[in-house]
Amino acid sequence: MSKESLTPKQVARALDVSESSVKRWCDRGAIPALTTPGGHRRIEMSDLVRFLRTSGRSVVDPSAIGLPVTAGQSPQVIQRAADNLCQALLAGEEAAARQIVFDLYLGKLSMATICDQVIATAFHTIGERWHCGEAEVYQERRGCEICFRVLHELRRAQPEPTAEAPLALGATPSGDPYGLSTTMAELVLRDAGWRAVSLGSNLPLVSLRVALTRHHPRLFWLSVSHIADEQAFLDDLEAFYAAKPADVAVVVGGQALTPELRQRMSYSAHCDTMRHLAEFAGT
Repeated sequence: MSKESLTPKQVARALDVSESSVKRWCDRGAIPALTTPGGHRRIEMSDLVRFLRTSGRSVVDPSAIGLPVTAGQSPQVIQRAADNLCQALLAGEEAAARQIVFDLYLGKLSMATICDQVIATAFHTIGERWHCGEAEVYQERRGCEICFRVLHELRRAQPEPTAEAPLALGATPSGDPYGLSTTMAELVLRDAGWRAVSLGSNLPLVSLRVALTRHHPRLFWLSVSHIADEQAFLDDLEAFYAAKPADVAVVVGGQALTPELRQRMSYSAHCDTMRHLAEFAGT
């Protein structure tokens, strides 16, 4: 039982329903519940989030369980969320950033949409403001750290993939310290039902070859936002691709992969967006 488990009383207060209603939902299996040695029900946060997303119910008192209330999915709401997230990240307001992301997730938005249209858009705006002298580097870096923590918290709220779900691994290569994209890819693939695990950032491809051989995933994603040595990257990628099992798909993406560079690369698929990654994973 994880530290995120909740009591029926907490859930009832959060949803503004009776505790007996929550217990009935548990007994019917609508909300999976564990039982303590003393016979008390405990509800995992991920199971509650899944119930909220499938039932359409809203959180009335988020303080009861530490989650915000739901929001809409219209383009206006998404654009407003991206603008508000940008402001929250620049200001270092982690609680506000967390609420924005959870609002959208509880509002049944896909992780791909949240990543592409809200998080990526917010950081694009931050980058533009930095170029115009309207934001400092420390604000962007602090925003990244906040976003990492929010995404890791959201990962804990996602339903656990089944043991039979296909395995996906991913990382960023040597010289690329930007780990936000590989973290987002992990959550997007988990949202699509994969057992996705990000191995981290700035990892040598020779080491990733070992992971590929040892764990034999169905899919391996490589996020490339920065390349220190282009020829070394191409050589390492060629050796990596040649060593992969035939049934492993290597998916690449990232702003450093220009059309000209991709013509010299070996890979199974290229994805411009997280939506493309989710669509490829569904084929």
